[in-house]
Amino acid sequence: MIGRSHIVLGVASAITASSMGYVPLSFLSLCAAGLGSLAPDLDTERSLLGCRMVWLSRPLSRLCGHRTVTHSFFVPLLIAWGLVHFQGMGSLHSPWGAFLVGYVSHIVADLMTGGCWALYPLSKNRVSLWPYAKTGSFREYLLLVCCLGLLSCVTYHYLSRNLLHDGSRASQHAFIA
Repeated sequence: MIGRSHIVLGVASAITASSMGYVPLSFLSLCAAGLGSLAPDLDTERSLLGCRMVWLSRPLSRLCGHRTVTHSFFVPLLIAWGLVHFQGMGSLHSPWGAFLVGYVSHIVADLMTGGCWALYPLSKNRVSLWPYAKTGSFREYLLLVCCLGLLSCVTYHYLSRNLLHDGSRASQHAFIA
């Protein structure tokens, strides 16, 4: 996917995660999710974030190539382990958690646009999911709209369920605030 699509999907994923109560809904969390959704592409200078951080993306690109190590589910698991180990479990219920949600959303999206080494270091085989969509194509935008629709349905489900169980609008106000 292209960078703009990753940002939209990462922020939408963070909104869905916040409706479930996993991360707070704040401007900082949404920015962290947007940054997290661009972070895996630091392994190429041609990415939205990589061209601004050439000092990091060029060595990463030479060392491991594009859509390899940085596109593995191992990286967000390692970051989450480090956060829990050094800052406690509460650190995942912060903008750091939103960053991780954005990071994972990037990997899942790239599984549908050419695949990546999602299971590295367990496997060095490229994993891809159906439906395949070429990066930047009309099918990518169609896939993005479908993913956003699915995330919207899940968000609506969790918000409406909270309203029904509470019998008041207190949880909705907590979500918006």
